Amino acid sequence: MAKLVVITKGLPASTFELGSHWVTIGRAPTNAFQILEASVSGHHCEVMVRGEELMVRDMRSTNGTFIKGVLANEGLVAAGETFRLGDVEIRFEKIPAKVAPPKISISSAGVAEKNPPPKPATAFLRKDDKKRQVLLVDDSMAFLETLGEMFETLSDKTWEIHRAATADQALAILQQHQIELAVLDINMPMLDGVQLLGVIQRRHPEVKKVVVTAHATDAYRSSCLANGAELFLEKPLGPDGFVSIYNLLNDLFAWSQREGFSGTLRQVGLTDVIQIECLRRSSSILEVISPETRGEIYIEVGAMVHAVAGVLTGEQALYRLLAMSNGQFRVQPFRHPPQRTINGAWEHLLMEAARLTDESSVRTSEDTVIMPRRPTEPPSAESQEPGVKDLGDDVVVVSTYDGQWRPVDRSKK
Repeated sequence: MAKLVVITKGLPASTFELGSHWVTIGRAPTNAFQILEASVSGHHCEVMVRGEELMVRDMRSTNGTFIKGVLANEGLVAAGETFRLGDVEIRFEKIPAKVAPPKISISSAGVAEKNPPPKPATAFLRKDDKKRQVLLVDDSMAFLETLGEMFETLSDKTWEIHRAATADQALAILQQHQIELAVLDINMPMLDGVQLLGVIQRRHPEVKKVVVTAHATDAYRSSCLANGAELFLEKPLGPDGFVSIYNLLNDLFAWSQREGFSGTLRQVGLTDVIQIECLRRSSSILEVISPETRGEIYIEVGAMVHAVAGVLTGEQALYRLLAMSNGQFRVQPFRHPPQRTINGAWEHLLMEAARLTDESSVRTSEDTVIMPRRPTEPPSAESQEPGVKDLGDDVVVVSTYDGQWRPVDRSKK
């Protein structure tokens, strides 16, 4: 056991008992240990007990954190020693551990037992053998610890959480692990979150990127979305808000780029799939297979760059594929196309495809030809084909459709 004690003269005596987790110290009420003194920043530093020492990390405070009289970004404080936040002196003290009395229980034979063995914990069964690889990047170890534990719990431990407090740590983790989702803060030391986002986008375009920050300005939002972020979210003040964030992040995995993700065009429109992939600024290939043709649509960082359908390429191939209503599609990992044949914005291309499809529908409906009949030629019962309905003295159906067009010859010999 350990505790922190404020020993600065003139300030109210206050203490804080430490556990096994990171603890934030500062003037803001959101800190675990709040110190109301002008020289202490809103979120001044964070600390955690490591063995017989205290790890102290400054959080870019205005008036600095001092260990043994020296300004420090990070350092260790031994039991009985002090460290200073601005003008506030704090002593780190160890508390002698209390010896708990032995627990008494009654055995099945009615005999009292001391310190009975704990019941074995129920083994956890993973829903999926392969865990989601998620990277959290924030300069606060306390925040990383809390958020990581929350995400692990909400995901039933199907998310494996990696934590990084600096940009270089984040980039090293990205090199060592197949990260699927990176959650970044903006306010970072040295290389800020926006710059880190751009680096990740260039080096690891397949990674989904989400920014969660307390500095949710319009300028930051625009910059982050332009640098490849799928989502730009404001840090919530309470745990309920982080549950909502988890749900949003989990929803991103529903459209993950993985080999084998597929669907039928009757159930999911190809236009919807393209729109989601482009909005997420993904890089993937949509393989389309139908009885009529087979083709591929290449999407690179949220832009359609190439399409092929049979002998067609470019926009003609794209419109041909988007006009199909029957068949299957499959999302494949991205590979660079042999050439770039599409340069327009995806929004315009989808609108143009919809317009062409509408025009095609109009032309198809006009293929049912209605010919005038001469008043002097009334239809005879003998000439009336089975299944052909007489529409009156002025018109007669000359073609029917039951899945295929079937012309009906109504001409006089």
